[in-house]
Amino acid sequence: MSKQIQIRRGTTSEHTNFTGAIGEITMDTDTKTIRVHDGTTVGGVPLARRDEIPATYQFPDNMDYVVEMQKPTAANNYAWYRKYKSGWIEQGGIANTPQQWISITLPHNMVNGFYTLVLSCSDTDYNANNVTIAYANKTATGFSLNTSLGGIYYPVEVGYYICGF
Repeated sequence: MSKQIQIRRGTTSEHTNFTGAIGEITMDTDTKTIRVHDGTTVGGVPLARRDEIPATYQFPDNMDYVVEMQKPTAANNYAWYRKYKSGWIEQGGIANTPQQWISITLPHNMVNGFYTLVLSCSDTDYNANNVTIAYANKTATGFSLNTSLGGIYYPVEVGYYICGF
């Protein structure tokens, strides 16, 4: 047979003059809540009932957080993005350069072409350190990319990162 445990209990009024022992739990019989005691706080700390907790958490108005995203997968050519509540967007991907100039279409449109673009060569070839990466025609939907070695087209894999609105 199971054991029954009964904890100390009292009314809200009785709790206002009671200091429980460290770690003691008592029940407020008026509010039907549990109070946790630390040995010094008069009345203890009342714990909220489930019906006292808001159904949805409301973020502060000045807090920015991700509202939309795409994870990089092989199916989307490892393109990803994160759009924040403020409209700020971070995105990136990997571009292979099979020809001299290629067009990169962004996974998420920007407001215009005034965003920060960072390009990096991820080729492990010993010549990759000398590859020139150039871009042109930045628009809200993408940009053009060129890679060369000593002025001659050189095919490499380029990673891109974009941030802005």
